[in-house]
Amino acid sequence: MVLNYIQDMKKLKIYIIAIILIVSTAQVIGSSGVDEKTISTLFGPSTTTQTTTSADEITQNMRKLELLYRLVNRDFLFDIDHKNVYEEMAKGLFEGLEDEYSAYIVSKESSDFSEDTLGTYGGIGAYISKNYLNYRDFSKPETYMINITSVFPGSPAESAGLLSGDLVSHVDGEPVDDLEADQASKALKGEAGTVVTLTIRRGDITFDVKVTRKNVQVPTVSSSVIDKDIGYLQITQFTESTANQVIEKLRNINFDSLSSLIIDLRNNPGGIVDATLRIADMILDDGKIVQVHSKNAKSDKVYVASEVTLIPTDMPIVLLVNGGSASSSEILAGALKDNKRATLIGTTTFGKGLIQVVSPYEDGFYTLTWSQYKTPNGDDIHKVGIPVDIEIEGMKVDEENMESYLEFINSGAAETFAKENPNGSDEDYMNFIEQYAPKDSPLDDLVYKIVLRREYLKEIPFEQRPLADVDYDIVLKRAVDFIKTGK
Repeated sequence: MVLNYIQDMKKLKIYIIAIILIVSTAQVIGSSGVDEKTISTLFGPSTTTQTTTSADEITQNMRKLELLYRLVNRDFLFDIDHKNVYEEMAKGLFEGLEDEYSAYIVSKESSDFSEDTLGTYGGIGAYISKNYLNYRDFSKPETYMINITSVFPGSPAESAGLLSGDLVSHVDGEPVDDLEADQASKALKGEAGTVVTLTIRRGDITFDVKVTRKNVQVPTVSSSVIDKDIGYLQITQFTESTANQVIEKLRNINFDSLSSLIIDLRNNPGGIVDATLRIADMILDDGKIVQVHSKNAKSDKVYVASEVTLIPTDMPIVLLVNGGSASSSEILAGALKDNKRATLIGTTTFGKGLIQVVSPYEDGFYTLTWSQYKTPNGDDIHKVGIPVDIEIEGMKVDEENMESYLEFINSGAAETFAKENPNGSDEDYMNFIEQYAPKDSPLDDLVYKIVLRREYLKEIPFEQRPLADVDYDIVLKRAVDFIKTGK
């Protein structure tokens, strides 16, 4: 759909006023797949001038491809699924570009492809978790059933009376024992208006409940207050609804009672660039937000903040980032850093300075690297990342130690210890590390401490768990110390 970008942004001043195409986009596919979601992009007259040679080459290739296709259609012994052939040819076109961020997404994958960007999906409206199949223990239902970790307010799950801590043993009569986490998630999703029957285990009782799915909005923004006067805003992803969620959170904050604000973008893989621009404009009262450069210099754009903000201009801001903060997260980080509006704490960001246009096409989607961006100061951060002002790394398990880590967390040691020592005192943590962390362990003591902390948190209702767990999050703790001391 085509929207006027100025009407959508309202406050954002842009050097070039244009008609913008807002498009659906892709899920993150690790650090080497399609991880930029979308940006409003100019469409209209062609932004490139093809040479006669390249045009002729395309014509020749299409003729050769058509001839080959017709030969196959004429002589192939078996029936041909022409839709599948078309989709594979389309995929091959983008694979031939040899660009890790450009791809054609076929129709059967398009639903998952667009879900993250839209921030909505047809389902029951709950966060779930499920153990890896290798770590099932059939004497413990929570290790092989679907765990409902939290229920979205106003969701079908809430209306049906589901609670955090409930276990789902069957979906529409089918056991979930052999489902991986992504398969379990797909089993709960479906078109709005359809009914799914869940078999719930709650304590010692088991019962069936019918839940009518509807389109639910995925929360991507959370907020709380630390130490009575430090605001904390966590953004996990940039979807089409994220900017509005930020506005809602900021309007509910009494800034007169706050000394400062921490914005947490750690492990935020990016998303809708428009959402990032809107959020940057809520914070900055002037200055460039980002520079976007495309194949045709005439289409280059510079986005500039308006004078109106939702956060007091004199309020100190700390931005938390790490190697998982990518693409759209880096646009926001670069804007706040270059404009000296925030202090960055954590580790260098991922380093993705390319932007993809993502658009529905036929029954699928395509994502195509369309432009690159630079920070307000003109820095190209692609494959480099944005360095922080204060470097500190949180809990990290190296790849070579991941097997040891998984074996330990699935051993049940932390669960058993927490039940035997329910207070969770500092002494308990010290005793746990002394008992279970051998001196030659490849894992840091912090890892053991956090694993135990998770077990204690499980005993707290999800809605009452601390969003900002300062004592067990060393990066966040460093941010709080910086705010208090200026060092």
